[in-house]
Amino acid sequence: MLLKLIIFSALAAAATSSPSAPAKSALIRPCRLNDYRCIGDNLAANSKCYKKVAGSIQSRYVLRDFRFEAPYFNSSYVEDTVVVKNHNLCYVSEFFVNQKADTMVLSVDCPYFVIETNSTVIRHNSLMEDQTYRFYNKATYPLIRLTANLKHADKLDICSAFVFTDVATLPIIDVAPLDTPTANFLSTDLTLLNIFEREAFLYRGFPMFRYFVNSYICNFGCNS
Repeated sequence: MLLKLIIFSALAAAATSSPSAPAKSALIRPCRLNDYRCIGDNLAANSKCYKKVAGSIQSRYVLRDFRFEAPYFNSSYVEDTVVVKNHNLCYVSEFFVNQKADTMVLSVDCPYFVIETNSTVIRHNSLMEDQTYRFYNKATYPLIRLTANLKHADKLDICSAFVFTDVATLPIIDVAPLDTPTANFLSTDLTLLNIFEREAFLYRGFPMFRYFVNSYICNFGCNS
């Protein structure tokens, strides 16, 4: 089904009606990227989200008990305390509707995103006990890009949407072992860092995107 309603901002509507505007296509950009009210109106018109939002994210906040899997490394990562910084610097970098495909695309860029944590890595092996290591890790990401393709856009829901996360630039990292076995285990070879980051943000990207949209654009009620 096609979108129930597309709501244009005043500026976008004026540009669309201009004699010099390009021919009509399947792609519609109804809002300026910094017009979160307009984007929120479009989400609300085609979903059950609430337009009343907090309008802000703290520059620093703490998460508890975050776990993700890293299959390439046969490992699980458990972060009992995660300090997140600069989430408030994220911004909408793309928003359009493809009427023909019945899809809404929303992208969010997050510059200088910081994650600081004490991590436990559980390394799994066949026919053996797990090995456990603990280390401090601070990672500063110059740019993380989050993109959701919201299908069947007349009944969209970011709470169940897949979010593709592109770690556009590898992080600046500060790692320190918390015990002697970990010091002997940790490697200074960062050749596979890009693989680790892709696996980690397969888990991290969705809550980042969800929290931003629910806080700034339209509240789908799934932050927790």
